[in-house]
Amino acid sequence: MQPRLAVPADVPELIRLRAAALDALGVDPGPADAAWRQVARTWFLERVGDRPDVRCLVVGGAPGEPLLATGMAWVTYHLPGPLWTDGRRGYLDGIVTDAPARGRGHGRRIVDALVAWLGGVDIHYVQLHASPDGEPVYRAAGFTAGRYPGMDLVTTPAPPAPAAAPAPPAPPAPAG
Repeated sequence: MQPRLAVPADVPELIRLRAAALDALGVDPGPADAAWRQVARTWFLERVGDRPDVRCLVVGGAPGEPLLATGMAWVTYHLPGPLWTDGRRGYLDGIVTDAPARGRGHGRRIVDALVAWLGGVDIHYVQLHASPDGEPVYRAAGFTAGRYPGMDLVTTPAPPAPAAAPAPPAPPAPAG
């Protein structure tokens, strides 16, 4: 099966596969009505289809049917330099194959198709973060350890501001 472009009808399956990926990484995706899923629905709807800077591919059934695998690529923008004069890079993310469909090359076909798409828009520096399960797929596709080690900073969001006390009622207008 060759990858195809995702369409809005695929969004529920994209969210299901995202939850499966999170679970495989040891992150509890929570219940079907978890708040992140509604955010993800909007996020995917804004990105599936034929955007010039994002490509979401899927392998599996017709739109709206169960998917076997998915993956995304998008263009990121960085400072220009001598090797990448326009500063554009590609980033691969969300590459996941449903557990029963693993070992059939779906992930590799998606990676190859996304890299080819990026090359077609003249992007030849592609980055990703690999899970232990995905690393062999990426290495087989030619990816190596990055030049610079990745670093993360996770901060604690500020607590919500307390609700303002209601304003006292206005004094009655003087009788005139």
